Amino acid sequence: MYNPKHFDQQDAGTITELIRSFPLATLVTQSDGQLVANHIPFLLDGEIAIGSSLIGHVARANPVWEDTDPEAESLLIFQGPSAYITPNWYPSKQEHHQVVPTYNYAMAHVYGRLEVSHDEKVKRRVVAQLTNSMENMRGSTWRMGDAPADFIEKMLDAIVAVQYVVTRIEAKWKISQNRPDADRAGVVEGLERQPLSEGDQRMARMVKAGTGVGTPNE
Repeated sequence: MYNPKHFDQQDAGTITELIRSFPLATLVTQSDGQLVANHIPFLLDGEIAIGSSLIGHVARANPVWEDTDPEAESLLIFQGPSAYITPNWYPSKQEHHQVVPTYNYAMAHVYGRLEVSHDEKVKRRVVAQLTNSMENMRGSTWRMGDAPADFIEKMLDAIVAVQYVVTRIEAKWKISQNRPDADRAGVVEGLERQPLSEGDQRMARMVKAGTGVGTPNE
């Protein structure tokens, strides 16, 4: 991806925070010379790094687990907060009008290799870990044991567990770093005025802090 130096994000902790806050990834693979995209939640084990792994599952009926070469590199795209930035928020507009609209966003491209498992114990563990993680994000308490055992077995039979082993990482934080301090302050003020938009509020916190993913407790 095109990633100028001032937008390049290298901090593993910050990238990890984005992946954990926005776990739904776009998985891009190749099949018969064609690009294929699937949208799958992934759970990161530890901090993102070369050699670390992410786990998830796909429907058995989804051909991605059969068509993806386990030796070929594929791509996970994690997208964090994003927001349109109007030039009207820049104080510099009043000085010279040499400003244009833009879009702010945070993005992580995680390259790796996809491994699959049909083992019932592996699938059960993956689903339990994913469920517990997502339920905790909601402050909820649903667990697999809340559903009938035979129903869970039927659901597990309909999926394939996947593990994604990381080979390289690229991340881009385009959060107005290339603007003067006054313009950055104008962006924060403009975004904070937007009603009922969690994405705008997160981006405002990111621009203000200069990093992070704008989580509500920042």
